[in-house]
Amino acid sequence: MENMNRLTDLALLRRKPYLAGEESARVKREIDTFLDGKMEEWNATVPFAQHLEGGTVNMPYYRQTLIEHAWRIRLMRTAQAYALHKITRINAEAAKLYAAYQDEEMVHDVLFMKDAKKLGLSAEDIFATEPSFDTRLLAGYLYFVAEHEKVLGVICYSYLVEYTTQKITPRQIKAMTESLGKDMIVGQAAHLNTDLVEDHTQDMWNILRLFVESEQDVVDIKRYMAEIQELLKSFFVDLYEQFGKLEDPAA
Repeated sequence: MENMNRLTDLALLRRKPYLAGEESARVKREIDTFLDGKMEEWNATVPFAQHLEGGTVNMPYYRQTLIEHAWRIRLMRTAQAYALHKITRINAEAAKLYAAYQDEEMVHDVLFMKDAKKLGLSAEDIFATEPSFDTRLLAGYLYFVAEHEKVLGVICYSYLVEYTTQKITPRQIKAMTESLGKDMIVGQAAHLNTDLVEDHTQDMWNILRLFVESEQDVVDIKRYMAEIQELLKSFFVDLYEQFGKLEDPAA
């Protein structure tokens, strides 16, 4: 009887990427333009969208953002570790790059906790605060996508976060240096520094492009990013309703 190899994982093979060179750069520009439009939509539809870029900070609102950032990183690292398992069965190069990215990002919850401590929030306080329903939904969405759809949908989350961080967070850090004081945002400044110095946006594109195998995948990337933005939007709208609205003169 002839023996046949029963292993079918695609990562066992080395395949030429569908996107490379100028074609990869073209699609990246297309995705970035799409995200630029989504950021404009965000600013037009999400209350307090640019609040942290202003001259004063609503402290209950800001305090809760730190708590939720810490929780989101914790919940994302388990979802993303699960996605990494899936990636190892599809593309070995992408798995290597994604593992390196997670190595840099996985414990950054401590950076947000460091700034929360400056506001009087201990680690025990944060652990005792249940993450919001929206944060839990986002983590669940990424698990679902990794298990039942395309693992590139999970990578879309990281690309969206890194791209928007590169565009928005420097302005927030600059403003909060004035409104809160440099010593109050050391953790967030360190997080931003890592993202910019390591160029995490390009790192994530180098991973994401390896999962694009057709024009339909490009369409799906935009769909995933739009869905992720809706989940994040729900979180920030709820955050505003709970903590920001009472102190918002425009409300």
